[in-house]
Amino acid sequence: MSPHPDQRQSPRFPIAYQVKLIAEDQIISYPTALDISLGGVMLGGAGTLPVGSSCGIAILLGEGRRVVARGTVVRSDPRGMAIQFSKALDAASEASLRALIQSIHAPDLDAGGTPRGSRRIR
Repeated sequence: MSPHPDQRQSPRFPIAYQVKLIAEDQIISYPTALDISLGGVMLGGAGTLPVGSSCGIAILLGEGRRVVARGTVVRSDPRGMAIQFSKALDAASEASLRALIQSIHAPDLDAGGTPRGSRRIR
């Protein structure tokens, strides 16, 4: 049987920032995330939440800067835990996320965070 097709709508980029999740009555820290996109983040390591869990996400960028979002756990496997960002990101959080991704991979993205040569889908 062939693997499931990649259903991501945004390219992923490796990052090395600390991430904290807030879910129900717990805070889970991850030393680094595996990758990030405009659609979500992949976390590796211990401390997983059940698929379907809602959580708050804080990506700590250093010097007091951070990206804050809400999300839902969409996958958990031996590689890590995938969290899809909520579609209801406020304008400041979306701008911070786009700026982070653009700073990681600026040559391949336009000012809006869309890969050059692709069309934005809304």
